[in-house]
Amino acid sequence: MRRRRVAPSFNLPDRLVAGLLSLALVGFSVWALAPSVGSSGGSVEPTPGASPAPGYVEGVLGRATNASPFGARSAADRGLVALLFRGLVRLGPGSTIVGDLASRWEVEPDGRTWTFHLRPDLRWQDGAALTADDVAFTVSVLGDPEYTGPGAASWRDVRATVMDPLTVSLHLTTPLGDFLQAATQPIAPAHLLAGIPPEALPDDPFGSQPVGSGPYRLELLQANRATLVAATPVEPPSDPGGPNFRTPRPTDSLATAPPTARPNLAVPYISSFELRYFDDLESLTDAWRDGDLDAVSGVQPADLATLQAAAPGRVVQYPGTTLLAATLNLRAGHREFQDPLVRRALLESIDRDAIVQDVLSDLGARADSLIPPSSPMFDAKASPVLKTSLSAAKKDLQAAGWKAGDVSWTPKGAKDPLVLEVLSPEESANPVAYTTAQLVVGAWHDLGFAARLVPLPASELLGDRIAQGDFQVAMVPLAIGLDPDLYPLLAASQTRTGGSNIAGLQDPALDALLVAARTPVADDARVAAYAALQARLTAQRYVLPLAFRDEYALFRDTVRGPESRPVGGPGDRYWDVLTWRLADGS
Repeated sequence: MRRRRVAPSFNLPDRLVAGLLSLALVGFSVWALAPSVGSSGGSVEPTPGASPAPGYVEGVLGRATNASPFGARSAADRGLVALLFRGLVRLGPGSTIVGDLASRWEVEPDGRTWTFHLRPDLRWQDGAALTADDVAFTVSVLGDPEYTGPGAASWRDVRATVMDPLTVSLHLTTPLGDFLQAATQPIAPAHLLAGIPPEALPDDPFGSQPVGSGPYRLELLQANRATLVAATPVEPPSDPGGPNFRTPRPTDSLATAPPTARPNLAVPYISSFELRYFDDLESLTDAWRDGDLDAVSGVQPADLATLQAAAPGRVVQYPGTTLLAATLNLRAGHREFQDPLVRRALLESIDRDAIVQDVLSDLGARADSLIPPSSPMFDAKASPVLKTSLSAAKKDLQAAGWKAGDVSWTPKGAKDPLVLEVLSPEESANPVAYTTAQLVVGAWHDLGFAARLVPLPASELLGDRIAQGDFQVAMVPLAIGLDPDLYPLLAASQTRTGGSNIAGLQDPALDALLVAARTPVADDARVAAYAALQARLTAQRYVLPLAFRDEYALFRDTVRGPESRPVGGPGDRYWDVLTWRLADGS
C-alpha cells in the first residue's frame, strides 16, 4: 500500500486521539497529552551566541506530587512531566507539529497506521538507550485495561509494533486523519518500569525520582518545591555560531553515576529551573512582590490583577481548548430539551461576552461552537455568532409552544411550570465553572425561568449525578483538546458507562458527520467535513458552548522567550522552553 510521507516540520492542525475528550474539573482534570520540549528546527531553536543563564524560579499556586507520565494528574504534575519527558513529536510555532524523539514519520492513506522513525543515539538521563521498545511499552501501558492513570482508555484502540530499534508503527483500530497530536504523549522508560504491573504505575516511586529524556532532569521534588537542571549542562559556547551540544556533565552534578552524553541535542539556555509551590494567593503574592519569583502560574483569572498590583509583569496568554459549556440532558425522559428552538432560547439569553470579560478577565474567548476558535478546523460561517437577546429568546420559546407564567415557563403539553436545576462544581474546586453557572442561572431568571444552582463535590457531581444521567443541566468544563474530535462527546455509542456523551444524545445523522470529520487524512477533506459538522451543531444546539478558557502565566520583563500558541493543557506552555532566557541582571 502506498504511504504518504510527512516531513518532520509539516504544518498540520493539532488534534488529540479519540477518547481524550472528557470532563476537566480543576484539581480533578483529565490528562491532556502534554508535549515534551526538545530540539527542533526553525524559529524555536535557541538563538546562537548566548550563554546559558541560571536561576529561573516560577511560583505555582498548587502542588506537584508525581512527575511520571503515568501518575501526573494535577496541573502542577503535568508541568513537571512536560519539562522532563519527550514525545515522538511536539508542539511547534502556530499550529505546527514538529519532530521530537522522531525525526520523521509516514501515515498510510487510510489513516490507520503511523510509522515513526526515531533519531539515532537517543538516551535516557541515566545513560540507557531510548529505542522503539520504550514507545511500544508506553503505548501498551496506556491501552491496558488494568491501567487507570492519566490517559487511561484513550489509547485502548492503539497497538504498537516494533519494526527495528529505531522504528515503531502504531496501528489504530479507528482511523484518525491526524494522529500527530496524540503522538506528543510523553514516552516512559521501559528498562525501569516494564516489570511493574500497569495498575501500580500511577503510584510507583518513579513519580518522585523520574528518569526522563527531556531538556531538564529532576534533582529534587519536595512538598514546597521542585528543582531541575539542564539535562545536558553546557559551557559558554566557544563558537559564536551556535550553542554547544556536546559539553560533558560536571562530575559533581549528581551523586549517582553520570549518564552517557547525548549528541546533537539542543539544550536550554536557562541551566536551572525551580518551581515553588504555594497553597494560598497571599503568600504567592508576597513572594512575587519581594522579587523572589521570575514568573507565576496556576492562579485564577481574577488573581492576576492582584499580582500585577503587587509588582508589574507581562502576561503571556495561550489560547486554550477547555470549554465552559452548559450540557443539557437530552435523554428521552427529559422532553423539555428536545426542541432545538428551546435550546437556542436558553443559549441566546446568556451573555457569553460577559463571561469572557467578568469571569475570565479576558483570559479566554467567546465560544460560538464546540470547536475552539483557535483551531484550523473552526469555520466561522458554519458557526455564526448568536447575539444575546432576551426578547428573541422569549419569541423562540413561544414559537416552541411554551407559555410564560408568573413562576416560570411551562413546556408545550405540560401542566406545570418548569424549574431548571443547574449542577456545578463547588466554588472551592472550580471558581470559574461555579461563577459561570451563577451567571447562567441569573440569565435564565431574567428570561422568566425558575432556576436554581446546585454546587456539588466532584465525586457526587461526576459519579452520582452526571455518570448516572441524573441531572437537567450540568455546568462542567469539557477538555476538547487541540484536536477537535467531538466523536467521544456526541456520538450515540459514547453513552455507555465511562463514555463522554454525558448528554445522552442519540442522533444518527450527527454520528455520520462525526465519523466523516475524524477520518480523512487530507487537510482539505477534513476542513470540509468539519464545516458540515459545525453547520449541524449550529442548527441543533445540542450543547450550549459559552467560553474557552486560556492558559496563561505572568512573567517579569527579565524573562525573555515565552511565546503564545494554542495549547491543550497547562504543560503545553513549555513548548518553547529551549529558547527562554533570563536577562543579565549585572
